[in-house]
Amino acid sequence: MRSQTPQGRASGIKSSSKSIIMRVVVFGASGVQGAAQLPVLSRAGHDVVAVSRNPKPLEIDGRKIETAAADFNDKAAISQALKGAEVIFLNLPSTSFHPSEPIIAAAQAIGEAAKASGVRLIVFNTSMPVAEVSQRIKSQEDRREMRRVLRESGVPVISIQPVCYLDNLLEGWALPPIRDRNTLVYCHKPSLRACWICHHDVAQLMLAAAARPDLAGRDIPVGGPEVVRLQELAEKLSKAWSRKLDYENQTVADFCEKISKTMQGRGLEVDRIISQMFKAYTYYNESPDHPFVIDMGPVLKELPVKLTPIEEWARTHPVPGWT
Repeated sequence: MRSQTPQGRASGIKSSSKSIIMRVVVFGASGVQGAAQLPVLSRAGHDVVAVSRNPKPLEIDGRKIETAAADFNDKAAISQALKGAEVIFLNLPSTSFHPSEPIIAAAQAIGEAAKASGVRLIVFNTSMPVAEVSQRIKSQEDRREMRRVLRESGVPVISIQPVCYLDNLLEGWALPPIRDRNTLVYCHKPSLRACWICHHDVAQLMLAAAARPDLAGRDIPVGGPEVVRLQELAEKLSKAWSRKLDYENQTVADFCEKISKTMQGRGLEVDRIISQMFKAYTYYNESPDHPFVIDMGPVLKELPVKLTPIEEWARTHPVPGWT
């Protein structure tokens, strides 16, 4: 990391993220999670490289963002993108819907290239909860394997592990019932509590982690500032959007049946995917460990950021298709 003063360099890289300038390479920058990390980094004054398969010109607040093209299978392109990099923000595709092997191989290739390029830290966004004890859920096991190969590269790694994303409510299968029926439908049983977090806050936490290389080796579950049941989430969204939302606590069986129908004819291994989703969502709903509930107090002492309350997030994220 490049400090702004010689004194900052001498004091090492435990300084506040506001007192140093970093060259940060964001993998998966064209995805919704990576895209949310770019403005957080840029507005904090860091040099950002947005890596995706087919990058387009990027500008944030009038500031051009450097881009790089790299396929996860192209080791030479990955190495080129990492020239001069000090930190990597790593976002990898879900293995719930994509084959595991190429994505795990990508993590290994990025780790090896990072080591060769002198990268000081990788901040890995698992994009999902990863239980401390194996639950034999394939998508979680894949994330564990990605963490392992990254750490075996010899580059320090901090793993940031979000629970459920608020932003997911406005895309995929969650959006249509909100948009068309004023109904929040989610696969959460009535008593399930969750700390919904937004992409912006995950980006903020990743940036705070980038200033704490002493946390390398840690796996840090993160969530939002409020713990709510689905009914309470609907009430908060109703206030923010000034529109009454009903809610439906979808069962795991019903959720999987409807997802299965949407996958037909798309060339996916539907039975395998659905069996794993059934297992994962049963775990989320029934585990005594409450995987969606995170005590953020200790986390925020180490990664001090201001988290976004649900209503504040919703006021700045209108429902697509509503007038």
